[in-house]
Amino acid sequence: MDDDQRKEEALFRLSVLGDLVHRNLKHGELKAALQAKAAQVWIGPDGKERILAPSTIQNWYYLHRDGGFEGLLPKIRKDKGVIKAIPPQIQSLILDMKREDPGRSAFLILWELTNAGVIRKGAFSETTVRRLLKQRGLSGPKMELAVPGRLRFVATNCGDLWQGDACHGPKLFDPASGREVRVKIFALLDDKSRMILYARAGFHETQEEFLLVLLEAVSRWGLPAALLLDNHGSFTGTDTRLACAKLGIQLKFTRPYDGPSKGKIERFWRTFRSLFLERIDWEKIKTLDDLNLRLWTWIEEFYNLRPHHGLSGRTPLSVWEEEADQIRRPEEDDFFETAFTATVTRKAKKDSTFQFRGKTYEVPQHLRGKDVTFHYSLLRPEILWIEEGETQVFLREVDPQANFYSPRIQPKAPKPQDPPATGLNSVEDLMDSLFHPKEGKPEEEEEEEEGADE
Repeated sequence: MDDDQRKEEALFRLSVLGDLVHRNLKHGELKAALQAKAAQVWIGPDGKERILAPSTIQNWYYLHRDGGFEGLLPKIRKDKGVIKAIPPQIQSLILDMKREDPGRSAFLILWELTNAGVIRKGAFSETTVRRLLKQRGLSGPKMELAVPGRLRFVATNCGDLWQGDACHGPKLFDPASGREVRVKIFALLDDKSRMILYARAGFHETQEEFLLVLLEAVSRWGLPAALLLDNHGSFTGTDTRLACAKLGIQLKFTRPYDGPSKGKIERFWRTFRSLFLERIDWEKIKTLDDLNLRLWTWIEEFYNLRPHHGLSGRTPLSVWEEEADQIRRPEEDDFFETAFTATVTRKAKKDSTFQFRGKTYEVPQHLRGKDVTFHYSLLRPEILWIEEGETQVFLREVDPQANFYSPRIQPKAPKPQDPPATGLNSVEDLMDSLFHPKEGKPEEEEEEEEGADE
């Protein structure tokens, strides 16, 4: 019972006592008055009927005489706040589970404890768990105090910061998989102007799909200083980081499970769902091209041209155009082609193959056993090639069945020349010196002796 409820109960008790609190009662009058009041049916603060015993009303009478209105307040239980239904060790475990994952609800905590055999089913209720969490500040608004502060912000200039995200749409038939697949829509939004720079629907939520959106956006509008993204693999992968590094774009990531920190694009998704996804005639959408055509038309002819409340009634496009000449743009013609291409070195095996991202590729036979530097497109990582001079040699995945029928052409090695004969052999020379010693001295020694005699 909280303070307001205690006050309501005290006021109810005072209304039951009525004029008894002011009357000077003679001997025997109190008993008659109490019995008369006990014979009535009273409506309590909760709207329910209450029948009171004379002894209860008498107790209230003396409480008021000794303590006034404060004496009628229900006493606070000495064990208030003590949750007896949950053992202390289980209480500690529940609190640790909530701190580990703030998203765990009372129902989920109770289910996990029961499923793990820590408690028996029905040992205590969800309400008891909620009361424990609320008491320790681990539920509702109190828990927000543990979340780092969030301040509303806006970039100083257009192009200083773009926000990127993905939204899941309805299912469409995917010819590649032969079944219906849920559509994923990537979008990039400029933080200051709120303009949608580019958006595209696809069947996959991958780095390649996001990089296609990024390429179109930077090709049309220039290069941002930074991107604000969440921690999905399509944003944190190596290819995305590599492309942004080459483009000179700083990557910034939100805290995990903190979608509101990139609130502008989250707000766009809300508008997008209510004014596009929920209004579109899906009977006319058969392919991704059908959907993307309507998506681009809606963005360019409606959203970017619509007055925005957060821009003081200006349109996103008009705000962007005021600073369009300040946006950074590349100088080289082949800048984007280079930025979205990566190189990797692998050692080719003896069977002229190497592995890249779980797939096995073949290289020309003369490169087997050597370190091979190959190139691949970040937009289509399955396309690999090596450069020999000015020629691009595209690589393909190994086809073991086709290689079974491929002829094995062994290059003929040149016939080696006969080595020169020196006539020297240490073993034979040793045998000759032992069994066929030469008579006399060598001519050189004889000449040296003759010279000495002279």
